[in-house]
Amino acid sequence: MEAITALVACAAAFALSYYFGYGRAPTTLIAAVLGAVSGIGFAVVFFALTLAVTILLPGTFDGWTLGFYFVRLLVLAPIGAAAIAAFAHRFSRTKIQF
Repeated sequence: MEAITALVACAAAFALSYYFGYGRAPTTLIAAVLGAVSGIGFAVVFFALTLAVTILLPGTFDGWTLGFYFVRLLVLAPIGAAAIAAFAHRFSRTKIQF
C-alpha cells in the first residue's frame, strides 16, 4: 500500500515537472529548480497524507515502510523531476516555431 501511494506521488511530481519544464519556465535552470521543488513538495504531501490516514485509521500503513518510502521519495523524486523538467524545457525549445 505504501509503495503504491509513493508511486502515485512520484508520478504526480514528474507530471507537474513536465508541465513546468515544457511550457512555463523561461530557462533550463529555472525549469530544473521548479522540477526539484515539485518533487520535494509531492514527497512532503505524500508523507503528510499517509501519516494523517495512519492516525485516523490505525493499522492502514506500517510506520517503518512509510518512513522508508518517504526517504526514498525525498531523495529520488527531486532528482528525477528536475531532470524531466530540464529535458522537457530543452525539447520545447528545439521545436520549430512559426
